[in-house]
Amino acid sequence: MPNSKGFTLVELVLVIVIIGIAASIIGTMLLGVVKAWSFKFNRNDILWDGRLALDRMTREIRTIKDSTSVATATSAQFSFTDTGNKDITYNLSSANLNRTEDGTANLLAADVSALSFTYYNSSGTAIPSPSVSPSATDIRRVRINLTLTKNGQNVYLQSDASTKNF
Repeated sequence: MPNSKGFTLVELVLVIVIIGIAASIIGTMLLGVVKAWSFKFNRNDILWDGRLALDRMTREIRTIKDSTSVATATSAQFSFTDTGNKDITYNLSSANLNRTEDGTANLLAADVSALSFTYYNSSGTAIPSPSVSPSATDIRRVRINLTLTKNGQNVYLQSDASTKNF
């Protein structure tokens, strides 16, 4: 049958092998793109949440009413009264950064793995145990360290807030 048209079994097997190799190369490249997109999406998500929380905390700490308005100043919690006479507290509960205003707690950021406050006096020296209300506080600057973790990715953020009203 010298004039028969069609493919031999060897030709079909070769085509299937070549298509399989090409598909595995393209699949590997696409998988890399999907992983990179997923990494960037998750990182941007927690970075955005962390920045919003940190910006709000920094802005509100700058509005502490006066030197006798700081109620709690530990490494894990900071509580004060602002110029609008609102009692504000920041603390970490489980993996949630909470902002409590006049007794009502609200979620400020989720997926928070660490929160710490460091306090500095007017000469820039860290204060291990700051004075708090009813005494006048010696805090002039608060450093906020925030670590967020989501899907195995960590984002570390830090901000300083200086008191403006004393």
